[in-house]
Amino acid sequence: AGIVLCAFFSLAATASAELIDRVVAVVNNDVITLSELQQAVAFNTALGGKGSGRRLEQETREGLINGRLLLQEAYRLKFAEASEEEIAAEVGRLRQRLGSEDAYRAFLARTGLTEERLSRMLGDRLLIERFVEKKIGIFARVSRDEAQSYFEDHPEEFKDKRFAQVQKSITALLSEQKVSQQLDQYIAELRDRAVLRLNPLQEEEQ
Repeated sequence: AGIVLCAFFSLAATASAELIDRVVAVVNNDVITLSELQQAVAFNTALGGKGSGRRLEQETREGLINGRLLLQEAYRLKFAEASEEEIAAEVGRLRQRLGSEDAYRAFLARTGLTEERLSRMLGDRLLIERFVEKKIGIFARVSRDEAQSYFEDHPEEFKDKRFAQVQKSITALLSEQKVSQQLDQYIAELRDRAVLRLNPLQEEEQ
């Protein structure tokens, strides 16, 4: 289950007109704004995300809601934390992925993110990832017998290979599947308990 990054954003007032941000969702009294949604869409698109239009906005909003629920739980249960040094390392990895300082600056301009806001987004993502690992990953372990059964049930995937050669890759695959399934179930439970309010993504035309 993909988890889309979440953070609060506000639209800046321009010299010609003042823009008032709209609320597109409320998650347990935690507001998600239209500008936050737009920047999340821009962020994911800039990093190679697929899709466009209203469907992409809807999927991104769902991802923001799920991420906000997980973040709230991470803080409530005090399962994980991310230091400033670790967040800086996440920013460094993004810089490296983009390839150059010019590309990094262009990325910020394209998404409308400040460096402070980007750091907060990546920090939230790191916190969510650690929370999921501690809360769910520990219960998604794969036994040798499970890996062996997968190997025997999918001979077409492992032609001319022995089990010992592919055991690690099979274990990683099955573990990822287990985490995804349990995460989907956990998020569904959080959504059932949460107070959610969704507003139209676009204002109705007059």
